[in-house]
Amino acid sequence: MESDYTRRLNAALNELDGSGIKRANYAPPVFRLARALGLRPRPPHYMGFARAALMAGPAFGLLWGVIMWVVAWSNSGMPVGIALLASLLAGVLFGLAMAGYYRWAASEAGLSRWQDL
Repeated sequence: MESDYTRRLNAALNELDGSGIKRANYAPPVFRLARALGLRPRPPHYMGFARAALMAGPAFGLLWGVIMWVVAWSNSGMPVGIALLASLLAGVLFGLAMAGYYRWAASEAGLSRWQDL
Protein backbone atom coordinates (compact mmCIF):
# COMPACT_ATOMS: atom_id res chain seq x y z
CA MET A 1 0.00 0.00 0.00
CA GLU A 2 1.50 3.32 -1.01
CA SER A 3 1.76 6.13 1.50
CA ASP A 4 -0.05 9.45 1.17
CA TYR A 5 3.30 11.12 0.41
CA THR A 6 4.13 8.64 -2.37
CA ARG A 7 0.68 9.03 -3.93
CA ARG A 8 0.93 12.83 -3.87
CA LEU A 9 4.52 12.80 -5.13
CA ASN A 10 3.59 10.58 -8.09
CA ALA A 11 0.59 12.79 -8.89
CA ALA A 12 2.78 15.91 -8.65
CA LEU A 13 5.48 14.45 -10.88
CA ASN A 14 2.87 13.39 -13.45
CA GLU A 15 1.35 16.88 -13.37
CA LEU A 16 4.79 18.46 -13.75
CA ASP A 17 5.66 16.13 -16.65
CA GLY A 18 2.61 17.38 -18.52
CA SER A 19 3.08 21.04 -17.63
CA GLY A 20 5.99 21.85 -19.91
CA ILE A 21 8.29 22.57 -16.97
CA LYS A 22 11.63 20.87 -17.52
CA ARG A 23 12.63 18.02 -15.23
CA ALA A 24 15.82 19.84 -14.20
CA ASN A 25 13.60 22.63 -12.80
CA TYR A 26 11.15 20.47 -10.89
CA ALA A 27 13.69 17.91 -9.65
CA PRO A 28 16.82 19.94 -8.86
CA PRO A 29 19.89 18.23 -7.37
CA VAL A 30 18.97 19.24 -3.80
CA PHE A 31 15.55 17.60 -4.20
CA ARG A 32 17.04 14.41 -5.66
CA LEU A 33 19.71 14.28 -2.92
CA ALA A 34 17.08 14.66 -0.21
CA ARG A 35 15.04 11.82 -1.73
CA ALA A 36 18.17 9.63 -1.98
CA LEU A 37 18.83 10.27 1.73
CA GLY A 38 15.36 8.99 2.59
CA LEU A 39 13.77 12.39 3.20
CA ARG A 40 10.36 13.19 1.78
CA PRO A 41 10.47 16.67 0.23
CA ARG A 42 7.79 18.02 -2.03
CA PRO A 43 8.85 19.04 -5.52
CA PRO A 44 9.83 22.72 -5.23
CA HIS A 45 6.83 23.94 -7.25
CA TYR A 46 4.58 22.53 -4.51
CA MET A 47 6.49 24.02 -1.57
CA GLY A 48 5.57 27.20 0.21
CA PHE A 49 7.69 30.27 -0.51
CA ALA A 50 9.77 30.06 2.68
CA ARG A 51 10.40 26.34 2.38
CA ALA A 52 11.49 26.68 -1.26
CA ALA A 53 13.83 29.55 -0.33
CA LEU A 54 15.34 27.47 2.49
CA MET A 55 15.81 24.52 0.15
CA ALA A 56 17.62 26.48 -2.56
CA GLY A 57 19.44 29.26 -0.70
CA PRO A 58 21.77 27.60 1.81
CA ALA A 59 23.04 24.97 -0.61
CA PHE A 60 23.80 27.60 -3.23
CA GLY A 61 25.41 30.01 -0.74
CA LEU A 62 27.69 27.31 0.64
CA LEU A 63 28.74 25.97 -2.76
CA TRP A 64 29.22 29.43 -4.25
CA GLY A 65 31.20 30.61 -1.23
CA VAL A 66 33.57 27.63 -1.32
CA ILE A 67 34.15 28.00 -5.05
CA MET A 68 34.74 31.75 -4.73
CA TRP A 69 37.14 31.21 -1.82
CA VAL A 70 39.19 28.65 -3.72
CA VAL A 71 39.18 30.49 -7.04
CA ALA A 72 39.47 34.13 -6.05
CA TRP A 73 39.08 35.27 -2.49
CA SER A 74 41.81 33.35 -0.65
CA ASN A 75 44.54 34.80 -2.89
CA SER A 76 43.12 38.31 -2.85
CA GLY A 77 43.45 38.79 0.89
CA MET A 78 39.70 39.04 1.47
CA PRO A 79 38.88 38.74 5.17
CA VAL A 80 37.06 35.52 6.08
CA GLY A 81 34.21 37.46 7.69
CA ILE A 82 33.52 39.39 4.50
CA ALA A 83 33.65 36.15 2.47
CA LEU A 84 31.13 34.52 4.84
CA LEU A 85 28.87 37.55 4.66
CA ALA A 86 29.02 37.58 0.85
CA SER A 87 28.21 33.86 0.74
CA LEU A 88 25.30 34.34 3.12
CA LEU A 89 23.94 37.21 1.06
CA ALA A 90 24.33 35.23 -2.17
CA GLY A 91 22.45 32.31 -0.61
CA VAL A 92 19.62 34.52 0.64
CA LEU A 93 19.23 36.30 -2.71
CA PHE A 94 19.38 33.06 -4.69
CA GLY A 95 16.89 31.36 -2.35
CA LEU A 96 14.43 34.25 -2.65
CA ALA A 97 14.81 34.37 -6.42
CA MET A 98 14.27 30.63 -6.81
CA ALA A 99 11.28 30.60 -4.45
CA GLY A 100 9.77 33.44 -6.50
CA TYR A 101 10.42 31.53 -9.70
CA TYR A 102 8.81 28.34 -8.33
CA ARG A 103 5.67 30.27 -7.26
CA TRP A 104 5.46 32.03 -10.62
CA ALA A 105 6.05 28.87 -12.68
CA ALA A 106 3.48 26.90 -10.65
CA SER A 107 0.93 29.64 -11.20
CA GLU A 108 1.69 29.92 -14.94
CA ALA A 109 1.43 26.14 -15.39
CA GLY A 110 -1.81 25.97 -13.39
CA LEU A 111 -0.42 23.36 -11.01
CA SER A 112 -2.59 21.97 -8.22
CA ARG A 113 -1.86 22.65 -4.59
CA TRP A 114 -0.05 19.84 -2.76
CA GLN A 115 -3.05 19.34 -0.49
CA ASP A 116 -5.33 18.83 -3.51
CA LEU A 117 -3.25 16.06 -5.11
